[in-house]
Amino acid sequence: MKKQALVTVSMAALLLSAVSPFGIAQAQAQTNMVVAANKAQAITFDQLFKEMDKKQPVSMYIESTHTSKSKQGTETQKAKTWDNTLKGEWREEISDGKRVQHAVGKAGQVAAYQEGGRGFVHSAAIGIYDNEINKTKRELQRLKVALPDSKVAITVKEAQLLNRAVYHIAKKEDAKIDGKPHHYQDDLWIDKETGLLLKRTFHHNQVQAFAYTVDKVDFQPVFDEKTFEVSIPEGVEQSKFSPEVEKVITEVTKHFPDTAQFSDYDDYGVEGNWQLLKMLETQKRVYSPTPRAEAFVIMDTRTNELSKVLIQNPEWVSKKFPAEKVAKDKAAVFLKQLVGDQASQYKVEAKVEQGGGGAMFEDYNYGFVYANVTFRPAKGKGITISVDEAGRITGFQYMDE
Repeated sequence: MKKQALVTVSMAALLLSAVSPFGIAQAQAQTNMVVAANKAQAITFDQLFKEMDKKQPVSMYIESTHTSKSKQGTETQKAKTWDNTLKGEWREEISDGKRVQHAVGKAGQVAAYQEGGRGFVHSAAIGIYDNEINKTKRELQRLKVALPDSKVAITVKEAQLLNRAVYHIAKKEDAKIDGKPHHYQDDLWIDKETGLLLKRTFHHNQVQAFAYTVDKVDFQPVFDEKTFEVSIPEGVEQSKFSPEVEKVITEVTKHFPDTAQFSDYDDYGVEGNWQLLKMLETQKRVYSPTPRAEAFVIMDTRTNELSKVLIQNPEWVSKKFPAEKVAKDKAAVFLKQLVGDQASQYKVEAKVEQGGGGAMFEDYNYGFVYANVTFRPAKGKGITISVDEAGRITGFQYMDE
């Protein structure tokens, strides 16, 4: 499949938070070092999560640096974020030293473009930029994800970073993958007062694979309104989603409300009778080593109707299938959501098929499995609904007659 990359609507996700302002101006090398406080564990991880839940977002400006390993070597990116989401405005820029990507949103419209490349404008209704504190909570929640049969320890200690009191969260996980031992360590330093993530590193077998560092932050920024103008500059090829694609995406967000927060898109173009599209969570790997949640969407170009959607979420790691009765019961409830009162005209097939998916980073397999339950009416297309171990609906597909 030849991928036709569509410029993403949102780039690096940078952690936001609240309360009193402070600035970290172009921190010197020595101030970027973590000064560990030799104290016992400050609070439990669950207590930290509850404390973070009390933090409130404010407008902010952030500059940050991200490094990650790739097959080509180490990649470094610089990001800037103007976050005025309290008023429905935001802008991001990310540079790899060669090119700059821009994304901006205001008053229900979003524009994204790459300098000298492509760009597009669409309604923000199909991709709402989330505030940064919610992204903090999401990343803390995903620290609970573990590989099957692995050993995990999460500790929270008090420390100092950039002359700020911080919580240092360390997740250590030992697992065997294809019979070989693997050790992972994910470290986050979160400002105690504001909840801002100041630093994050991820190591695999004692080798750093990822790092995120805040270089500068301002919690009382004075924004120029021109910063949030939604437009595509001259010299950039402009693309738009067709009304048919926007309608299909709207249908996906109706059945799977969490995808309403997905504001990055990859357009794979048309293959035969199928329009292929991937919706992705705003958060990018430049911010987090955790793969993003995503929805793979297929539209039938003959009817301009949704044909298939499959949700993959790194929080759903599992290698166990649901009980057959649970799968059928959950699928039957979702069927009624899809077709309403016509659900009574469908009969469930006796056989439940098996499926699965996932993503990988540094041999860490965020894999999951699900059961496929198929319903067929007397006439017309059947519907296959996917259900995971926890009883979640992970997708569905219309089947040929």
